[in-house]
Amino acid sequence: MAEKLEATFVFEKDTNRWARRFTEETTDGGPPVIGFLYVQQWALKQLAGGHLPERLRVVVTLGE
Repeated sequence: MAEKLEATFVFEKDTNRWARRFTEETTDGGPPVIGFLYVQQWALKQLAGGHLPERLRVVVTLGE
């Protein structure tokens, strides 16, 4: 069993409700793990020092 899942996302578009939509990049031709990801712009700016990033990497782990 895998300990974690990792996915890379690329910016697709800004939404009307102050979020950014990202699309998952797949490298092996298999199905995406998550697909699409919406993140609030204020949170991205806080994380990235004031700018909006074009790419994200997400790590998914199980809570205990």
